[in-house]
Formats: sequence, structure tokens, C-alpha cells
Amino acid sequence: MDPAGTRGLGEPLSGVAAADPFGTAALRAATIAAWRDSPTRLREDAATEADLVRAGYRDRLLTELAQNAADAATKAGVPGQIRVLLRDRTLSVANVGAALDVPGLHALTALRVSAKPGEGERVGRFGVGFTAVLSAGDEIEFRSTSGSIRFSRAETAQTLADNEIHHTDDPEFRPPALRLPWPTTATPAPGFDSEILITLRDEVDAPALLASMRAEATDLLLELPALQEIRIGDDRFTSTREPIGGGLTRLRVVRPLAETWDAEVESRADETETREWWEFSTAHARWSVPVRDGRPVAARPDVLRAPTRSDEELSLPAVLIADVAMQPDRRRLLPGAPLRRLAAGYADFARALPPLDRLVLVPVPGFARSEADALLREALIEELAGGAWLPIVPVAGDTADLLRDNDFYSGVPAFGAPVAAGSQGPGAGPNTVGEPAVTVSGDPAAGELSAEVSDEPATPVAVPRRASVFTGVTADLAVLLAEMLGPLVVPELSGRSTADRLAALDVHRVGPARIAELSASLQRPPQWWYALYDALEPFAGDPLVAEELGALAVPLADGRLVTGPRTVLCDEALDLLGPETSERTAAFDELPIRWARLVHPEAAHPLLNRLGAQVTSPADLLTDPALRLELEHDPADPDLVAAVLFLASRVAPGTVLPAWLGQLELPGADGEPVPADELLLPDAPLTAVLDGDSPFGTVDSALVDRFGAAALRALGVGWGFTVLTESDPTGPDHDLDDEPDWWSGLAEDPPELVAVRDLDLIDPDAWPAALRLLLDDPVTRPLLAAADGYTAWWLRRHARVGGVALGLCCRPGDPDFAGLLTELPGFTDHDLAALSGVLADRERITPELAAALLDALADPARTPSPDTVARAHRLLAAVIASGHLELDQLDLPSGVRALSGAVIDPADALVLDRPEYGQVLPPGRLVVGDIETAAALATLLDLPSASQAVTAEVLGVGRPAAWRDAPEAVLFGLQGVPHGDLFIHDTVRVRLGGAYTATVTVPWWRDDHGTHLTALPTR
Repeated sequence: MDPAGTRGLGEPLSGVAAADPFGTAALRAATIAAWRDSPTRLREDAATEADLVRAGYRDRLLTELAQNAADAATKAGVPGQIRVLLRDRTLSVANVGAALDVPGLHALTALRVSAKPGEGERVGRFGVGFTAVLSAGDEIEFRSTSGSIRFSRAETAQTLADNEIHHTDDPEFRPPALRLPWPTTATPAPGFDSEILITLRDEVDAPALLASMRAEATDLLLELPALQEIRIGDDRFTSTREPIGGGLTRLRVVRPLAETWDAEVESRADETETREWWEFSTAHARWSVPVRDGRPVAARPDVLRAPTRSDEELSLPAVLIADVAMQPDRRRLLPGAPLRRLAAGYADFARALPPLDRLVLVPVPGFARSEADALLREALIEELAGGAWLPIVPVAGDTADLLRDNDFYSGVPAFGAPVAAGSQGPGAGPNTVGEPAVTVSGDPAAGELSAEVSDEPATPVAVPRRASVFTGVTADLAVLLAEMLGPLVVPELSGRSTADRLAALDVHRVGPARIAELSASLQRPPQWWYALYDALEPFAGDPLVAEELGALAVPLADGRLVTGPRTVLCDEALDLLGPETSERTAAFDELPIRWARLVHPEAAHPLLNRLGAQVTSPADLLTDPALRLELEHDPADPDLVAAVLFLASRVAPGTVLPAWLGQLELPGADGEPVPADELLLPDAPLTAVLDGDSPFGTVDSALVDRFGAAALRALGVGWGFTVLTESDPTGPDHDLDDEPDWWSGLAEDPPELVAVRDLDLIDPDAWPAALRLLLDDPVTRPLLAAADGYTAWWLRRHARVGGVALGLCCRPGDPDFAGLLTELPGFTDHDLAALSGVLADRERITPELAAALLDALADPARTPSPDTVARAHRLLAAVIASGHLELDQLDLPSGVRALSGAVIDPADALVLDRPEYGQVLPPGRLVVGDIETAAALATLLDLPSASQAVTAEVLGVGRPAAWRDAPEAVLFGLQGVPHGDLFIHDTVRVRLGGAYTATVTVPWWRDDHGTHLTALPTR
């Protein structure tokens, strides 16, 4: 490289007067006259030029000159070339193509016009963009083979002074540099048709400027097809374009290694790299996608190019070079620019790419970088979603014809026929979809499928909105699903990495649940089902997938198709159910389970077992609703009885089987068939507590010997009490004794009915033993504590021990009822706790219990403690006060229980309603409960209250005192509630009258005047 940087620069024609081929003198004269006549015009021109330099064309020196060069090359019909050299502080930018002409000169000096309107492919020749040269220098020379001119800010300023044009008093004023051209005799550098020389200002960093130009060069070759070469110093950037089919053009840019572009790094021209794009042109745009290792990849976030870089930020997967209206500085779109039309043809671009690379062009969901970006992303998605380009799985035969008749496919080759080589651009050629094409043929309905491998690819396409995708689908599963679903995205594009793109295109995402749903309507041979299960098995490891496949259809041996593997039985399980033989037929002959859903042997696959088809549990077979139908049809069928008994003998201990199995008719001791739930086992303990008229019979002992007592009990044959269970019962229709009465007392229908049957068949004298049976059975024991349940309700009302209803008995030592109610003897505390629902309870004061308590309180033979008496009175008063009991439900006893424990005449009784009366009235006359409910107690017993029947007068006048100041008040507050005014007496004396007369001395008293307290001793 020439150290001075002078080689190749144009030279002036020495000794020759400068010609003026463009009439610059006239232009200068006209401009100077305009400025002289209108100083405002001068300031406007200076301001306009400065604005363009500072804002519109900052950092666009090479870009604007490259656009001019591209236009010149296009006009001349030659490959565009640019050369950039730096000599000392002079920057030279030379190009080939059409030379400068008069319109071009006028455009350069006018600031507001361009010489290129209506000239087709021209994008920037001699327009206002030339102002960008002023970002580097104020002395500009434009040399051309048609003539040369120069611009000078300093000479313009001198001209203004020479013409006595006073522009402004602003010392910072800079006259416009590009309004006054002067002719020059210099010629462009050899080999070039035009050359621009810029004398760099002192503050311009020349090496950094060249480095920034090197960084722009690649983009300019991408944006401006007319340019094929850019030289910056010794660095050479070249581009080549060649059609590669399908409307695509391959662009290759050879450039120096990027690491040598830095201003501080010495260039190494012999070290180059190649970048490649595939371009596709539509009516209003040119799209480019980068290529790495022979495959297109998504472009990085970029800007709109029109055709060169603007400031409109984009996040599209392809570089967009658009024919769209821009503002004069070409940095921003004009308001209302028709951006949506730029998306037209984008789907064709996608279809031109290799099938497996087409999703590269789908914008990834995310936040837009600008308003233009948002509009373009939306328009591109709409264009892609409605175009036929998405690669789908080929199908053949009747299925393909059906799909085609329903317009599922658009513009695709015949199924089974390979795509011709070269017809799909880079997508053509062997193994485009990653493996040889598979042509499926045969009759799907008959299961006669065959596959042929071809060296040529078959790449049918579909409109994304009409296509489906199964995430992670395998090749084997894809062929089967394509028959079920219609257009199905190829497996290679169905991974999780592409899920967001496909979702953005409205591709219907199909999951295992949808496959299971559709399978119910298919008619396929057993071998096809086996193939489907085999293809689905790798996905069933995910518990969620396995759950969704729970509704998968299963073919049965009898030709039916049923839903849900959990409802079927594979024949491997049946081998376990037969007698000790490995022969399946022998098992069937011995044990005819006609109600079970048996999978067709040729469709049986391990996947069905993973999805719940391993119904090897006898309990599962015994709960099959189909068995219930068999029982309703013929409960005494010998084969059915033998099968059910055999299965029942193999259920796990403790298994609860449906109550309806009790319909199975078994031979009784007399040989006659009787429903199982009407039979008892020999020596069943329930027999000992049943009434002599009980309808229960005894099962044939031979069945017990053969199948065991546990199997018979599981079927409903009695040993102890039988429990009836039903979820969501709707009424008293279970044939339980007094069930309607119990049901009518419920606030709402119970969510589940669990009740002991046949309680009305118990011998009245055997209830202690019957209670022990109920307590010993872990199934019935919890029902005794469920107070609102039928079992506890019935026992409280009807079961009697010693002639007393259980509901009127209490546990020994019960603080609420001891001494009043009959205590239930002979049970441990643990058992009594379990019997809490059938014994008297303070929370359930029924009319019967209330009447029993009133009778017991009036019975002199009962000796309850004063505390128990008070508790009973509180309970009775509380239920009356709450309205849970009505007075007309009770009969008044002949006597009442006083606080002393004595039963007294009601005429002598007084209900304590104020605590101060408890200090003066004898306990033999007081009926005590709770002060708050004393009125209800008085109403219940038809007694007067103490404060109504006995008058009281405090004798003497106490000393008024404040509650906060009197020590007596503090102590009183520990036992009573302050009431009214406070009076302190040396002695509180009260005169009583009415039903009880006396004058008494008391520690305190309350009356209408307030509270009277006895004074504390002074010592």
C-alpha cells in the first residue's frame, strides 16, 4: 500500500482553464441573488443543511455514497464498484457507472430535491443524501468523466463577504457548503467514472471512519444488488448472486476477517471469510435469511432497510429490504406507510426453503421492538398461517383421497409420488426431510398397509391453520396419526423447540387426550391397534400422558370397540384366574367370566397394561358393572355363581365389595337358592342376637368348606351385622326400618349413606350382646359415634337395655346426667366413647330426653348432686330459650328439684334469677340453673322468679363512692359485675317481704339504686 495513499487518486488538469460544462456560474449567481434578496433564505438553507448533517445523515457517509454509486451502476448497466482511499487528510470515494449530469448537479445543490424520481431501481443517486459528506469535511470535490465540480464552505463564506451579504450577527453561523458549486478541471481516478474527495476536518478520526465503513460494507452489498465490490484501502468486499431455484437467490459476500476491521489492527487482505444469504423477492420487498453450514438460520434483531438501514428496529427472522415510503432522511417510515403489504409472498419464501428449515422464517413470540415491528410480525404470521408451505406427513390410499376431498391439503403433489428434483429450490434433492421418503399404500380400513422407501423425498405441504402437531411425534406414530388427524406436521418439526412457532401459526396442538378421543370412532384391524399402542408406548412414561391415554379405545375379542384400557382385561391376566393349569381355554371352561371385557389377542400390548388393563385383581372383576347386569338377569346361574365365588375366594382380606353382590343366589342349608345377603354363616354370632322370627337362613356348609368363610362374607353372607353403603342418596328408599322418619329430620340429604341393616330383627333382650357385636366390628363401630347417622339415630330410639331406650341412658359418672339417667353398665371407657352417638348427650336434648330429665328431677328416688341438678336445669332452659323445644311437647312434673336436692312442691319453689337472692333464700326453696336463662327455666317449670316473688329493701343510707376509688369496689369486681352507683355501708342490711320475709345482713346487695357494699375493716 502507498504510504501516502496517493496512488489511484484523480489528478487536476494543470495549465488548462476550468471549463464549466454544468453552468455552475449561473447557479451560483442565482443562489447569491436569492440570498441577497432574502437573508432569511440564506439562514434557512444553512439550517436545513446543518439539520440534515446532524440528524438525518449522521453516520451515513458511505451508505449515501454507496446508494449513489448503485444508481450510477444501474443506469450504466455495469456491475457496481466503490473504492475508498485515504491520502493524508483527504478521503476519496470512487465508483463506476453513469457520470454526473446537469440534473444531478441541480439535485446536489438544491438540498430539497432528488434527480431520481420515477427511475425504477435507482435508490440514491445525487439526492439530498449527498449532504452526508459534510459529516466528514467542509471542502468537497466531485470529479466525473463528464466534468468536475467542487464545494467549499470557506469559499462560500468569502463569496458572501465579497457580495456584501450580511447573513447574521451570530458568530457561530456557518454558511451552507453545498449550495455554491465551482467548476474544476480535475478528473476521477483511472478506472472510475466518478470520484468524491473530502478534506477531513481536524476533529474527524480517519482510522475510525474507515473502520466504520468496513463494518458497513457487508450490509451495503446485501442491500444494494447493483453493487458487487467495495474496496476500503486494501480490504476488498465482493458479492456474487446466483439463482438456486424456487425463486431463491444465493448471495455470497467475501470479506476480510472481521477481526481486522478495528482501526487499531493492521489489515490482512489475504485472510478472508465468506458470508451467505438466501434472498427471495416479492412484489414490495426483498427478504434475506442468513445461511450457516448450508442451512438457513434466523437473522439477529435488525432494522428495516429501505433499501439501506433505517432507525426502525425489527425482530424478524429475515432481513427485510423494503419498497416503502420513508421520510426524507430515510431513517423513519412516513406515517401511514403500507407495511402490511410487505408480508405478501412471505409464505412463498417459506415454501422455497428446504422443508426442515422453513420454520426459521416464523417470528418467535416475544415483545416487538417498535410499532413497525409489531405490525410486520402480525402481518407475517397472518401470511404464513394462511399459506400452503408447512411440511406434513405423507399419507396414501383412501385416507389421502378423503383428506384431499375435504380440502385439507393445498398445492401438494400426489401422495405417494416424489417431488421432482430441483422443483423446490434448496429443498429439492435426496433425503430433504432427513431420511428417504416413505410411501404408504394399501387399504387402511382393512389394515393392509405397506411402505416403500424412495430415494426422492415426498414433501406435501398444508396450510398451518389446517394442520395439527403432536409434540415429539416419532416417525412410526406420525404415519398412524396422519390417517386419524389429517395434515400432520412432520416429526422433524414437531419438537419442543418449534412449539412456540407452530402455536403462533395456529397449528392445532394435538395431545394424547385428543388421540384417545378420536380413537373411539375408528374402525381398524387388531394389528393396526397393536401398531398404534407400540408407537404410543414411549410417551406413556410421563404420568400425565398416561392419564390422558386412559380413554384410548381398545378392540375386544368379540369385535366390539370399547373406551379405556382400565375397563378391559388382557388375556395374560386371565391365565392367573383359572385353576392350576397353563391352558387359557381350560380357564375359560372352568371359570366363564362372561361379563369381562377381553382384549383381542392380536391387539394385546404392554401399553394397555401400563394404562390400567392389568385387571388381575379379583376385586376389580367383582365390581364390574357388567357383573351387576348379569346378576339382575339371572342371579342363580350356576356358572355365574361358580365364577363369583371363585373370584371372591381370592380377594384381599378386608376388601369391601359392592352390596349388590348380595343378590347372588347361593344354596342354603336346605339346598334352595337364597340371596347371599339373606344367609348367615354356620355359627355366626349374629344368630344369637336375632329374634326368633328372623328371615335369615344358613348357607350350605359345603360352600364354606370349598371357598372359605371370608369369600362368602365378602359377598354379603352374614356373620355380623350387614352395612349398607350408597353415595349421594336421594331419599329414604333403602328398606331400612323407620328410614322415612330419620330422613325427615335431616337438614339436607347426606353425601353418603352408611347404615347397619336389619336392626329391627334383634331380640329386644339381646341388645347388650348386639351392642358388643357392633363395637367389635371395625366397619360398624364408627357408625355408633356418628350421632346424625341412621344407625345411631335408630339405636337411640329403639334399642333398649333394661327397658330403657339407649338415647335415655348415660355413661357412668356423666357430670350432666349422673343420678338422673340410667347408666349403661358393662362397657369400658373406650367402648363408651365409641357409643357416644347412641347415649344421652348435652348437645342433643330431644323432647324424649327433656321429658326424661324432668321426670328424673321430680323423682324423689333419684339422688343427683346439686351440680348435676343445676346442669340439668341449664340444659333444659337453654333449649327452651333457643326455641329448639316447644313447651307443648313437654308435660309438667308434679314436683321440682330444689338446690338442696329435695323434691319440693312447685308452690314453694322460686327460680333464682338474680345472684344477690342466693345469699338470703333457703336452698330448699331455690330452683337453680343459669342466671341468663332463668326466665326460660321459670317458664318451663311454671314457677315464679325470686326477684318477682320476694321484695327487698336496703336499710340505711350508704356513703356514695366512685367505683375507681373504693377498695371495696375492687374486691367486688373480682366476684361480681359493677352495677349502677356505688354505696358503701358499715353493714348492709336488707328487709325481705312477699313470698319470704326476713331482715338479713349481707356482704352486698344490688337494687334499682345501685350496688351496696359492706365497708372493709380499717385494721
